[in-house]
Amino acid sequence: MHFPLQHLLLSLPLAIAHPAKDITKVPTAQEAAVQARELLRSEKIGTLSTVFPSSDAGGLSGHPIGMMDYYADCSNNGNPTLLAIKIATSFRNAKNGAPISLTLREHSPSSEFYSPAAHHRLSLMGRLSPPIPSNSDEGRLARACFTKVHPDAKWWIPGNPIHESEWVTFEVERVYWVGGFGDREFIGDIPVELYRNVTLKEGVANAAMPFNIQRVWVGLKSVLRIQKGDDT
Repeated sequence: MHFPLQHLLLSLPLAIAHPAKDITKVPTAQEAAVQARELLRSEKIGTLSTVFPSSDAGGLSGHPIGMMDYYADCSNNGNPTLLAIKIATSFRNAKNGAPISLTLREHSPSSEFYSPAAHHRLSLMGRLSPPIPSNSDEGRLARACFTKVHPDAKWWIPGNPIHESEWVTFEVERVYWVGGFGDREFIGDIPVELYRNVTLKEGVANAAMPFNIQRVWVGLKSVLRIQKGDDT
């Protein structure tokens, strides 16, 4: 049986009003910090947002811009590793003093009914570190970690013949989290120390927990009396 999307969305408040027993309380800031670190670990592409500087020759001074970029979770403190291409707009703006953020979103964990609005979103705000020398131990570790996550990036690592590039770390100073729907998930600032101090053990434990949207979907199916196989 096929249910039109508008019917599902209109029925969603019913599932929330009459939830299944396994829908849990709103996560705490500590739990949201663990979820944020798990999202950073599980994704690998985000949006770098900056602002054009006052000196921009194209007349875009003050305008924000967000561009897709690769990142890799190579640290134990939640600071992502970036491969900064010097010609890229995001890195040119940041070099000129623009504020910078990295925004991620969670992708569908299964083939069940999927609403992007109900899934996790994370915005990291901070600054870029000084370049990491590519021939240093830290630079070699960055290369190994980053190219394991993004094998195609080997073509534009530092020293490539196409574009000048360098390894940098995104040094996180603020963390903003949208867990999903506001009555089911944590939304707001996460203290940066909570975010930095999340351990791998906590992340593994969180990964074993079912996604809240899946539990909402259980409730929705119960309200609509959808049987197994009817939602395909």
